[in-house]
Amino acid sequence: MATTTRTAGKAPLSAYVLSIVMALVLASIVGAIASVFYDENRLLGFVIFSACTAGTFFALGWVLFVSKYTVEEDAHAEDNIEHRWYDKATSGAFHDIITTAGIALFALAITRLEVSGMVVLTLILVLAVVSFAVRFWVARRRDS
Repeated sequence: MATTTRTAGKAPLSAYVLSIVMALVLASIVGAIASVFYDENRLLGFVIFSACTAGTFFALGWVLFVSKYTVEEDAHAEDNIEHRWYDKATSGAFHDIITTAGIALFALAITRLEVSGMVVLTLILVLAVVSFAVRFWVARRRDS
């Protein structure tokens, strides 16, 4: 979804440094919290979780500190076609998740099958991402 149209300029070096420092600190915090739950090899847990979350925190740092200098907001972003595609896709994906969760709950209640929370949440997340991606692609193909 394009909410911006053009770049406004270059960010100062301090914005990039803040972005990187924030990302490293937050990723380290997540790694430290995760390592508490890994008795076998705490260092490995720290490294894996820090590395896996670093990219997300780098993106967050860029949005918070750098983008305000480099990206100019589009005053009419909600009127563009990508916004409509996004709305259609998220709305449809939400309905897919509700329907699938209801059917799965019904099936689990009847069969009395026990499923771990990690498996359930992973499947819900995968369903949401795939449903959104397919619906967004279909909406884009229809309108182009």
